[in-house]
Amino acid sequence: MRLFLALSAFFSAALALHDSVIDVDSFTGFQVYRAVPKDQSEASYLQTLRTIREHYDFWTEVRINGPVDIMVPPGKQEQLENDFELKGISYEIMIPDVQKLIELEKIAAPSTEAANPKHAMTWTEYHALEDMYTYLDFLEETYDFVTTEVIGQTYEGRDMRVVSVCKGGCGDKKAVWIDGGIHAREWVSPASVTWMLKELVENDADHSDLTEGLDWYFLPSANPDGYAFSRDSNRMWRKTRSDNGGLFHCKGVDANRNWGFHWNEGGSSNDKCTDTYHGPSAFSEVENVHVSEFILARKDKLIFYNSIHSYSQLILLPWGFQNTPPDDYDDMLALALKGGEALFAVHGKTYETGCIPCMLYIASGSSTDWAHGEAGIGFTTSMELRDTGSYGFILPAEQIIPTAEETWAFHATVIRDLMMAQED
Repeated sequence: MRLFLALSAFFSAALALHDSVIDVDSFTGFQVYRAVPKDQSEASYLQTLRTIREHYDFWTEVRINGPVDIMVPPGKQEQLENDFELKGISYEIMIPDVQKLIELEKIAAPSTEAANPKHAMTWTEYHALEDMYTYLDFLEETYDFVTTEVIGQTYEGRDMRVVSVCKGGCGDKKAVWIDGGIHAREWVSPASVTWMLKELVENDADHSDLTEGLDWYFLPSANPDGYAFSRDSNRMWRKTRSDNGGLFHCKGVDANRNWGFHWNEGGSSNDKCTDTYHGPSAFSEVENVHVSEFILARKDKLIFYNSIHSYSQLILLPWGFQNTPPDDYDDMLALALKGGEALFAVHGKTYETGCIPCMLYIASGSSTDWAHGEAGIGFTTSMELRDTGSYGFILPAEQIIPTAEETWAFHATVIRDLMMAQED
């Protein structure tokens, strides 16, 4: 009986620990710390903390001489400070109260445009998936070169909708793929993707060469279930919402560690309750299966792939699963740097550019690696949008349009170069 009671108490405490991190409806008193590991030893130490301290939420990947942001709940902040001091790692508090930023994020930015009565989308505030889909309906009804398609349902039964922008019908021209929101809490990603879709279609006359010469495919939300949960229940939710089973009944998989190219070869977790859980197998997540099938059916046409994330202002290139880059890395890097210059010219924001392990840590099972290594798409990248940590994932709505504008400049520059290379 004593053993039973002891085990029951242990499991209850453990479950409460996981619940305290995972099922949070208010982040009052949560703080975000920033550390900068100055060498490999300190970086490895932080990676170890990420593994053993379930209540430390790493907002950024670990990088040597780069900022590592960690959100910690009340009652655990002294422990984190002690962990830093044990290794002699300097730190500062970047965000003293996460909930205050969440409340600020809800405030819509001033708008100079009248709302369109034909859809619910604006880019002066963050919107639900349903609002985004009204905009997709509007585009399809208004422009004869825009169509939408449901490529499948999510684990919880939501539609996953791809927008095709194809003059003269899809399939004859080379093509571009852009997706957003694979990590649920990165709200500026789907907001920027839909703004770029708006720019491409509604302002087609300003850059008609892009639609005359290419087909375009947009997936505004690659993780609709997670996005809905981040809006309705837990603003900091990252993963999908699949049922993992197991002792703690934790939910979800890191959808960007679940792709079937060098899956589970580092930079992901076997722990079902962590944010970087890679899933029980490659492509265990039905959302990734739907996207991969759509892309593979068009892989011979696709010349550009971008999966858009936030935050840290980075342009990341393959490989992520190993330190040695692909043979065509130098070509990709030169083009990405050119795109970064165009991005900088818009609002003066600098985005660092390089391979994933060069700038961060090993991260296997990513969509970018899969798109390059398995689908054979020539230029693949993932971008971490604004900012560099003052707001992190909780970027004020007033920064949506500026972020999207500079991101669009990157795309227009890189994709035009790829078009010219195809003509040669």
